[in-house]
Formats: sequence, C-alpha cells, structure tokens
Amino acid sequence: MGNRIKGRTKKKSIKAAIHSGSSQQQKLSRMGKVRKRHHAGLDATFIGRAKVLKKLQISLRDFRRLCILKGVYPRQPKKAPKNKKGQVFYHIKDVKALAHEPLLDKFREFRAFMKKVRRSANRHEKDEARRKEPLAPKYTLHHLVRERYPRFADALGDLDDALCLVHLFACLPSDGKIKSGITRKAQQLAASWGAYCSVTGSVTKSFISVKGVYLEADIMTSGQAVPVRWVTPHNFTQHIPEGVDFRVMLTFFEFYETLLGFVLFKLYGEMGVRYPLPTVASGGGGESNVSSATLHPTLGGKATSVLAANLSALQLALNDAAKGNSAADAVKDAMQSNDGNNDDGNDASDEVNRKAVRAQKKKQRELMQSIDEALKGVEEDGDDNEDDDDDDDDFVDEDEDQVPIAAPLREALEAIDDSATSINENGNIVITSPDAQKRHQLFHNMTFFLSREVPRGYLELIILSYGGKVGWEGQDSPILMDDSSITHHVVDRPKLLPSYGALPKSREYIQPQWVLDSANFNFILPIQKYGVGHELPPHLSPWVDDNEEGYVPKYKEEIEKIRNGEMLDENEADNVDSGAVKAIIKDSDEVPEGDDSASDKDAESIADESEEDVESEEEDDAVAERKAIKKKQTEDEEAAELAKALMSKKAARLYGRMQHGIAQKQAKVDNLHKKRREIESTREKTKDGKTQLKLKVERLKKERREKEDKYKETGGSMKKKRRHT
Repeated sequence: MGNRIKGRTKKKSIKAAIHSGSSQQQKLSRMGKVRKRHHAGLDATFIGRAKVLKKLQISLRDFRRLCILKGVYPRQPKKAPKNKKGQVFYHIKDVKALAHEPLLDKFREFRAFMKKVRRSANRHEKDEARRKEPLAPKYTLHHLVRERYPRFADALGDLDDALCLVHLFACLPSDGKIKSGITRKAQQLAASWGAYCSVTGSVTKSFISVKGVYLEADIMTSGQAVPVRWVTPHNFTQHIPEGVDFRVMLTFFEFYETLLGFVLFKLYGEMGVRYPLPTVASGGGGESNVSSATLHPTLGGKATSVLAANLSALQLALNDAAKGNSAADAVKDAMQSNDGNNDDGNDASDEVNRKAVRAQKKKQRELMQSIDEALKGVEEDGDDNEDDDDDDDDFVDEDEDQVPIAAPLREALEAIDDSATSINENGNIVITSPDAQKRHQLFHNMTFFLSREVPRGYLELIILSYGGKVGWEGQDSPILMDDSSITHHVVDRPKLLPSYGALPKSREYIQPQWVLDSANFNFILPIQKYGVGHELPPHLSPWVDDNEEGYVPKYKEEIEKIRNGEMLDENEADNVDSGAVKAIIKDSDEVPEGDDSASDKDAESIADESEEDVESEEEDDAVAERKAIKKKQTEDEEAAELAKALMSKKAARLYGRMQHGIAQKQAKVDNLHKKRREIESTREKTKDGKTQLKLKVERLKKERREKEDKYKETGGSMKKKRRHT
C-alpha cells in the first residue's frame, strides 16, 4: 500500500480531479492556465515575413517599400526558437499598423491599374496604353511625415540621413537607374538647404575627409540650437557600382524629399519667405523678380551653380520681406480688414448678426491684446516679486476684461524672442542667434575669389555663413577677378599662373584648407603655412575632444598660443636680443678707463663663484625634488594597495576593469607622443644640413657594406642568387 497508514484518510492529490471540491482559483493556482496557441509568448508577439505577406496580400517589393516609408524595421526576439534561426521577424503591432495604412490601398489600386496597361500593351493597343498613363493613381506622403515627426525638433533630429542621401543623389550621374529629374530635384533641395544655412550663419564645423566634406549646422528651434551633420561628396566623376539596389535608395529619397520640403517650408517661413522659391524665369505675360541671370541652366537661366541661383532668389525674397515684421503686420492688417468689412455689413444685418459680430470682434481684440501685452512684458518678467505684485494689482484694477496669458503661449512667445531677427549688411531681416552673429563677423570685411580648380560648393557655403563675400570665375560672378577689393585668392595649384602677376598686389594667395581651419577655430590664422606650394599643416577634426582623449596635437597648441598672445615673432625676438646687448654695452661704457683691468678680474672671479653657487643650489634642489616625488609615489601606491585589499570581490573586479581601460587609453596617448617625438627628431637637421632619418639610412648602409666585405673575405657572398626556372 505504499506509505499509507492504517486508520488515516488518503491525502488529496495535487492534481485535483474535476469532481473534487476545489474551486476554480485553487485549480489555477496549483496547475496554471493552459495557454492557447498564438495568444501568448513568441507567436503572439512576433510574426514571420512570409506570414506578413500572406496577411497583407502584397508582394515582397511593395512590402519593403511600405516598411521604408512607414518606418517599420525587422525585430530580433531575445529568445528565438531553434527551428526558426535566420528568419526575419516583425512585431505584431507594426503589422497591424501597416494593415490600416492608406498607402496599402493605393498600392493595390496601382497594381490593378498596371494590369490594365499590360493588357492593352499585349493587345498592341499602344494608343490606349498611352491614354491610360495620366489616369494612374497618385498618393502623397504628407500624413506619414506628420505621423512619424509630430514635433519640429524630431524632424531636425532625423535630418542627417536625409541630407546625406540628397547630397549623394545630387552628385550621381543620370543614367538608366537614376533619372535626370531625380538628380535635378536633389540638387534643388541641397541648394535650398545650403542657401538657408549660409544666409542665417548656421554652419559651425567642417572637415575634409576621404569620403567627402563633413559639415555641421546649428538650427534654432524653440530657443534651442539643434546640431545637424551631413556629408557632401567630392566633385568627382561618380561610378555607380553594380551591387547597389537603387530601388531601395529611391524609396528612401522619396520619403526624404517630402521631409525636407516640410523642414524647409518651416525654416523659410520663420524668415518671412515663402518656400519653394521661384526657380523658373517668368514668361512674356507674367511678372517675376527673378531674372534668368540668377537661375541655373537646368531651371531656365544662366547661373553656373544651383546654390548661387537659390541664394539670389532667397536674397530677393528677403528684400521683399525686410520692410517690416511680416507675421505681425499680416495679422494686424487682417484684423483691420475684418473690422472694416464687418462694420460695412452691420448696417444691412439684423440685431442677431450684430451681436454675433460684436462677440467675435471682442474675442479677436482680447486675443490681440493678450499677444501684444505678452510681447511687451516678456522682458519685464525678471523684476522683483514685490514690484510684480503691485503691478499685477494695478493692472487688474485698470483692465478687468484682460484675457490671461496661458503658460504654453508664454513659452512660445519667449522662444520667439530668443530667436529674434537681426539685420545684416544688406538690410535683410534674418532669424539668427547671438552665436551666429559672432560667427558672421569672422570674415566680415573679407572678399574671397575662387579659382576654377577650387570646388565651389562647400567653400561658398562656409564663406557666406561666416560673413564673407565670394566671387568665382564665371559669367554670373558678383566679383571680377581683377577687383581691388579681393583680400584672399583661393588657389589649389603647386605654382601660381604667370597671368596672376598682372592682378593687384593687395590680395593674399591661400589654399582652401585655410578657410576651413579658420572657421573651425573661429580665429583668423596666419597664412604663412597655407601659401601656394607650401606643405599644409595637419587638418584637425573639430569633433575630437582633446581633453577626453588625453592628447592635444602640436598644431592646436601653437594656435592656442597665438590666440593667447604667447608666441613672439622672429623679428620681435631679434629686437629683444639686440636691446639687451645694447644695454650691456652701455653699462660697460660707464666704467672708468683706469680701472679696466682690476674691474675685469674682480668681475670674472665674482662671476665664477656665483655660477658655482647657483649650480650647487640647483643640483640640491633637483635631488630634493626627486626624493619628494618618489616618496609621494610610494605612499600613493601603498594607500592604493591597502584600499584594494579592503574591497569586496565585486568591487575589486570593477576597479580592475576600470584600471585596464585607463591603461589602454594611456597606452594610445603614449604611442601618439612617441610618434610625435620620432617625427620631430627626423625633421631636425645637423650642421651638414642632413636630417636624422637620412643619417640613419647612411649608417645602416655603411654597416651593411662592412658586413659584406667581411663575408667576402671568407669566400662567400651575401647577395641572393636568382633561380632560373
């Protein structure tokens, strides 16, 4: 009978039967609930791609395109089943969102439309197929941009990839895979973005690398600067590789085109300019402020750059908007016109309509009054509390019908005040920040002229962003080559052309790197190292934090010394030395002639004694200092060992990992210092004019010859024999 005892009742089994007296909760607590399939766990959270295609009833090509536009990406479960390794999973919530997407219906309509076109083409009804072309279903991506980026700051945060892809398509050649319209649209978007950054002075950092030119701009939104970084490819002939799927890239470009349109519309609207800018010359009947000389040939003009065309159009638009605060004036004008129209209509309306009009006018006046008072009182919010209380009491007594200002409205108005407009040289109103105004003063009184071998795109953008003027070799250049106002002539040649000798002598010939280094350091660097034909100094990246890395490059140290006024020129050093020599000679001339010999002997003896005393004191001080340093190091080591012994095992492991990381970082810094010492030692020259590297090569060759001579005496040879095959 097992472990049962006679006279005692049998214990109930844990797995209670259905007819037992246990309740439903007791059964669930003991056994647990049996989960249904596809209702919990991995199957209920993730779904494979094949099942998604079957559920949505679309092709793989359309599904990829829909995921890119919608922003849906595959997800990898933490614990993937063993029999499903390598399978692509999607979250069930993403799939449900795709099922309710309006674009899905458009894709299905387009598939049905293409069936009709193919049917007509197969029947050799080409005219019928061409007639159906304009009837193709069309869609927009505006709702997707608003859905994925509900705030403007979110759109700016994701603008890096959009700008990189747009600048890439702007440089690609138009062939079978990429149509000319896409390239032209990419050039237009890149030029519009560059025009805004150059006019507002938003470019803060730049760096030339092998991949292209890295640029960063600070875009003001809600009183804060959002950094946006992108890469501009070099102006070389681009060879399109075969392994790239351009259908995926074109889908990304389709979405980024809409996103950039939204962002540029917002940024240009803050300047009081309507986007897109007028890019086509007006016809015979219409009127337009844009002439054909300021437009690109692809847009119907004669300009040599899309950026220059957009800059010209933007300047014209800013000149039209510079007459006043367009936003406030438009609101007030609309209010006045509405008031006048309502007054004219009151005579013919009944009493009910008059009351409705009065109520609407009262609300509008209260809103305008609250906005005006908020704009006037933003700066007065920093007064003392007592004064604020007194003013509030008086204000309530005088205007009891005043509409209170809500907190969100006050924050918005303060943000508008932080990004206030400023006036540039031409009298144009531009939304900018105090930091942008400081950057705009770097090249304020400078005029640059770019030779034809110099890339115009990023140099023109940087120079204009920092307040300079630019000219180039072309018909639409605002500055001629022989203009006397040119201060810097940018040349990228090993030698100057003979024709440059006839130009005015007031200009400096520099290489393009000087513009970027001066902009990155926000300091006008000396041009001696950037002259034509000179070896350029190292081009330092502005995104490297030297304090965090633990190593400061030598050239950066030199620039900091120049900025702080610590370095002296050679002429100043010579003047100082010559002045000291003259003072010594003058002091020696004042000594009487009869006491020359005695004074010389006394001076020599005193000088020898003083030198010996100074040397002995210096040696004693050095020995004492070394002893103190060594004693301190031993004490620190003993304290560290004692503290480590008192640590727990977990803390000791963490401390060891920290020390290992610090040691690796220090090893990299030591390696950089070692390379720096080697380079400096190889550049030093002896009296014969030979560098250390050349001397080392000569010494090794000499040792090699000596060994060969000794080996020849034994009858052998150190030269390798060629094997005949």
